Amino acid sequence: MATGATGLAADATGFLGPLPTLYSRFGPTIINGLIIVSTISGQSLIGKLTFSCPCAFPLNIYHSCAFIFGPTVALFMFAMLINGNTWKLVHGCCYRTHKSEHPCGMAVIYWLQIFAESSIAPVAWLFVAFLNGSYYACMRAGDFCHVNATTQCQNSTAVEVALATISVPLITIDKNICPLCVCNLDTVSDGYLHSESQVIAWLLIVCVGVIALTSVCLVRMCDKYTYVQNTYVHMYRTEEKAIFDDIAREKARAYAKANAEAFFKRDKHSKEDWDIISSLPSIQNPYIFRKMG
Repeated sequence: MATGATGLAADATGFLGPLPTLYSRFGPTIINGLIIVSTISGQSLIGKLTFSCPCAFPLNIYHSCAFIFGPTVALFMFAMLINGNTWKLVHGCCYRTHKSEHPCGMAVIYWLQIFAESSIAPVAWLFVAFLNGSYYACMRAGDFCHVNATTQCQNSTAVEVALATISVPLITIDKNICPLCVCNLDTVSDGYLHSESQVIAWLLIVCVGVIALTSVCLVRMCDKYTYVQNTYVHMYRTEEKAIFDDIAREKARAYAKANAEAFFKRDKHSKEDWDIISSLPSIQNPYIFRKMG
């Protein structure tokens, strides 16, 4: 029985063996692909479930811009938050010693890299939003819905009824724009705006691709390392971090165990002792940094 279990474990290890190697080589590419796929799926779902062009001008512009650019900014900020290099540059920068400060050139390069990596999901969102065309058509609908240029508002009574049903605080409704037309464009105008939006989507992708390719080429042309040297440095940094984390985890566990044993060796504990051991980790906590220095 044990032999069989060992054999199954060995087979599983053999089957999964290439995965860590593939992830170490193509990890960022895989993550970026998952981000793009999830962003596209999320945009399609949100657009179908929640977006509806309001029959009011200029509320349609605000509503469409919120759906186009709101998630773009949110995705960019979230990507900045989860990027490890962001906190390597920021954390403790006000108290660094002179020798440990990042050189300005290196800091600028890393910030540009962080911005580029954080822009993947926002660009994917913008691409799908413009490719869909509904947001853009809603945003530009006012240009095709003047009361004198559309048949939907030739009846003045219908216009008055439509305007009476619109109650938007802090927004002045433009009575020169037909509200019935804004949320129900004619087929020709709607098709034109969808086509224009899709052209913008593909121009966005082409421009981003050209900028990305040019930037990568310039950075690598100015790199003092050769391709093989750069690969070796990247491998070293990855292995150094993994080994440092393993050793630090062992040291932290040993130190935490010694502190816990020292705490519980005492027969009685004061209220202050329990408050200190229950507090958040900080350099002032005597139980956590009792012997460090």
